[in-house]
Amino acid sequence: MFQKRFHILTFAGIPIGIHVSWFFIAIFLTWTLAAGHFPYLYPGLPVNSYWSMGLSGMLGLFICIILHELGHALVAKHYKLPVAQITLFIFGGIAELKKEPKSPLVEFFVAIAGPIVSIVLAMFFYMIAQLGDQNKWPLIITGVTYYLALINTLIVLFNLVPAFPLDGGRILRSILWGWKKDLRWATKVTTLMGSGFGFFLLFFGIFNLITGNFVVGVWFIILGLFLQRTAMVCQSQFYVGQELKEEKVAKFMKTNLDSVSADITIKDLIDHHVYQSHHHLYPITQNDRLIGYITLQEIKSVPMQDWDITLVKNFIQPLLKEQIVSPHTNALAALEQINLAPFPTLFVLDKERFIGILTAQDLLKLVSLKLALEGTPKY
Repeated sequence: MFQKRFHILTFAGIPIGIHVSWFFIAIFLTWTLAAGHFPYLYPGLPVNSYWSMGLSGMLGLFICIILHELGHALVAKHYKLPVAQITLFIFGGIAELKKEPKSPLVEFFVAIAGPIVSIVLAMFFYMIAQLGDQNKWPLIITGVTYYLALINTLIVLFNLVPAFPLDGGRILRSILWGWKKDLRWATKVTTLMGSGFGFFLLFFGIFNLITGNFVVGVWFIILGLFLQRTAMVCQSQFYVGQELKEEKVAKFMKTNLDSVSADITIKDLIDHHVYQSHHHLYPITQNDRLIGYITLQEIKSVPMQDWDITLVKNFIQPLLKEQIVSPHTNALAALEQINLAPFPTLFVLDKERFIGILTAQDLLKLVSLKLALEGTPKY
């Protein structure tokens, strides 16, 4: 989902990164706190104190958002839902799951975990701030802790709005799903609410622009557009998943294979395959059996002057279990398997015989055409 991101750490096997857009909000938030929020609440402090408070408040929020998303991610891992990564971006953070929850109860616990973490953080920072007041700690400490108590409270209130894909929308979807036993209906209701909430924020932003609150107006407009678009994308992704659930891999796989022998040279591979078919990966076969593959990454590691003396077999990449799929496998399960694979390509084997290749693009392209021709499912 987020391509332009920087990895910062890994916790409990979960990669945590920052999208480039977060740097914009980090700078803007620091300036807002240092030039507006803290001077208004605590007048008379030195300018460098305000900037220290602004920077501390921004970094504190940064940590709080990571902890909020870790709440989602760790509960998801507890229920055997693989987590791709946690990414902080301009509107906060997101824990990306590679699979959707299989039951309403699991979705409820995963969704509510983040707000619970934020509630605990809000209470913790409020208690620290109160303790600081009682013991006459410097304002630079109590001011920031009061701010973090406030911002975590706002995070909870905003995220609990029952509009998908906010946490409140996911909680509501789990309740509706459990009530009606109909995930399609629950998804339709909550994504429509998410889209509606996005439009509300959009029009509220326009109202602020008209009344002279330019900065507030712009942010509400951007947030409204983001939520409205994200709700519709989530609904479309759900429709895609439902379409794939009814199909098998055999319908989507490519059978016009460009496989190569392990005994040819890198130069032969490049001249007669890479420059002919323009693929990024080539299966390597021996007596009609798949023994591995080679990608452009391995090819590029060979110096050009050695192309005609280096054999492909020196660079065979072994197959992993998660890279192999049967033609009879459910297409939605295959898409989830692609998300777990090192790259978005699966090798299709039928009783150990290599018969095709499947990519995420193959799956989504056919479903996209079907939805364009037949429309989205009716409820």
